[in-house]
Amino acid sequence: MQAVEIIDQQYFSSQYRYIAPSADLARHVVCYWLLDLRQPQLHDDEFREILMANMYSSLVLNMGAPFEIYDRQGRFLHASNSSELIGYHTMPVSYRHHSNNFLVGIKFKPASLNYLFHIKGADLHRHTLPAADALRHISRLENAVYDAKGLPAIKQLLEAFLRQHAALPSDRHFEYVLQSLNGPALQQCGYQLKKLSDLLFVSPRTLERYFADSLDISPKKCLNILRFRQAIEQYAQHGYKADWEELGYNDFSHFRKEWRRLSDTATR
Repeated sequence: MQAVEIIDQQYFSSQYRYIAPSADLARHVVCYWLLDLRQPQLHDDEFREILMANMYSSLVLNMGAPFEIYDRQGRFLHASNSSELIGYHTMPVSYRHHSNNFLVGIKFKPASLNYLFHIKGADLHRHTLPAADALRHISRLENAVYDAKGLPAIKQLLEAFLRQHAALPSDRHFEYVLQSLNGPALQQCGYQLKKLSDLLFVSPRTLERYFADSLDISPKKCLNILRFRQAIEQYAQHGYKADWEELGYNDFSHFRKEWRRLSDTATR
């Protein structure tokens, strides 16, 4: 759903490059991406990108000019001057890119960044975290990526880095969180917490505790965001005729109310 979310869509669709993960990492990774704005003709230009509420997190290797993050009212939140881990946002945010921006990223499925890098949700929820503070050998990875020739070569470097972390043991409770967000139980439960906990053979209170410890977010809020993201895809395909009850909404008006809450962002 990048196309729904991007301002200057025609521009970004030609500038972003994406590549899918290998099979052994597809459980955790949505895609790898490259954004290179170092062309001479972009001098002093600014490009704005808006992301709706989502549960994705990213490792962003920043090897060029800084970019800035703003909240839904257009208030400045953060300037990214170096490589960072960027957490999930329960409300929309906007990014402002400038000429000489050069970014390479890993877009993680919900909870997977926390799981692989052993980072508590409280350290990443609505925050950024300097990659150098959280990950060993990140500067070595940056140098190798900067010199790599093309996105396939970059993918090989990123995946070698990820496999080192994927081999490390993690909290068993986190497995329940991953199953909640990325497994078949999510679709089967209709985004309802009680049904989800029954499918995972844990109590709702236990699942709430796991989410609080691992992601610093309630499972109910998380499920609402994931339901919204799924509904956006159906809306893009079917419009108002989508099966809203199957998606967990009462009707189209219920979805529109959620849309205003989770996607409205200032455009100034």
